[in-house]
Amino acid sequence: MRVLLVEDDKELGDMIKRVLSVEGYEVEWVQDGFLALKNLSEKDYDLLLLDLMLPRFDGVKICKKVRESKDIPILVITARGQIEDKVEVLQAGADDYITKPFSFKELLARIQAVMRRYKRTEDIIRVGELIINLASHEVIYKGNKINLTKREFELLKLLSQEAGRVVSREEIYRKVWGYSHEEGSNIVDVYIKNLRSKLGDRPAKLIQTVRGYGYKLNVENVS
Repeated sequence: MRVLLVEDDKELGDMIKRVLSVEGYEVEWVQDGFLALKNLSEKDYDLLLLDLMLPRFDGVKICKKVRESKDIPILVITARGQIEDKVEVLQAGADDYITKPFSFKELLARIQAVMRRYKRTEDIIRVGELIINLASHEVIYKGNKINLTKREFELLKLLSQEAGRVVSREEIYRKVWGYSHEEGSNIVDVYIKNLRSKLGDRPAKLIQTVRGYGYKLNVENVS
């Protein structure tokens, strides 16, 4: 399993890398936030182990940035013990956190727990003739492969995971774009239009508009 470790404390970083390597993990270690984002944009990892207090780009900002385009387990290492700090980390997109100082036994247990939760996630979503492969980011509709941008894929994935339920624009903004709905913005509507065009969803049978609220992926009559 490939791990990106982001830790600017050289002594702690070296110890974590050694412990994880002994346990069979393949660890890449960087010491600042900018290099972390660079590596994440160029390579795929199974886990992000992230310190909060980093040079050039702090951990909370990295969490938010990663969640814009990647579905990767994030375990945060933090020296901040206040409830408010922990809530901020989780709201930014982290899956769990561990507070310094910690034992390596606890660190390994938390890594295993986070990975178990991710492994339980189904890799394939099927809604009628729509098939979404979460691992390969491949989308098939009515037997045809559909090429989507990262954001289009995340939007379609969200609607598919909530198939049959109306998803508000506010929820779409929060989960796909990572921030709250901006009054007057029609970016969600534009992306929905693009999705319908690429899927050949005319008239809109698959992705339905619920006026004044949001959108719904129809689970009936989608063929």
